[in-house]
Amino acid sequence: MRKYMLFTGLLAIALIALTACYDVAGNTGLADGLYEISATNTFDDPAFDDYGNLVNASDEAVHTISWQEAYAEVLNNYAQQPATTADIATAQWRFMLHDINQYGVPQLFLVRYNDGLVTFHTVYSFEYGNAIMLKSALGMSHLFRGGMYVAPGGIGVIRYLNSGAVSHYDKYGLYGGTLSRSVNGDTSPTVDSFRVNTFPVTQDEFIDIFGCPDERAWLAMYEITEGNIQDVIFGW
Repeated sequence: MRKYMLFTGLLAIALIALTACYDVAGNTGLADGLYEISATNTFDDPAFDDYGNLVNASDEAVHTISWQEAYAEVLNNYAQQPATTADIATAQWRFMLHDINQYGVPQLFLVRYNDGLVTFHTVYSFEYGNAIMLKSALGMSHLFRGGMYVAPGGIGVIRYLNSGAVSHYDKYGLYGGTLSRSVNGDTSPTVDSFRVNTFPVTQDEFIDIFGCPDERAWLAMYEITEGNIQDVIFGW
């Protein structure tokens, strides 16, 4: 009998405790305004979708940098750095734009310039929201008289260097993240010589690859100024 009465008392105490918990927690066991998280449920933030993207985000929140903004940042950084070197005491930075593969977004060329002489420094392309420095062999340690013009057909660029008696040509194409030289040539007006990859060719064969001198579309070189950044970069 005593055992039965003890069991009955313990059962009554348990029922009272459960009833009190139920009343305070508002039928959930949690304080008002909170939601139970079970092993099978996860908390859903209404600001994000299932893929972690903002829902109804403002334009500023989802803004993606443009190639113009990326190139402007590169140029502003170069403008803070001297273009001079131990061998080039008075050079200035200049830039050029050209869409090498005609995909709609140009590449950015950086050169050192001094009174008509040029050192080709580096080239940037725009990928995944960033200005990416391309691998290339454009860098040179000395100033040369020359420039860069559009390859025949519009695809690729040709670097022209004049060292006096000989003119040098290097044709470049964009392959992935590399600006590669596909062919080179040289001419010497004093001996009427035309060569492609060191092999003699006719003048017509040379023109087929590097174009006619009178029809070259030269890439303009611009000083790095705020006005040129706005007119050339954002005005493209």
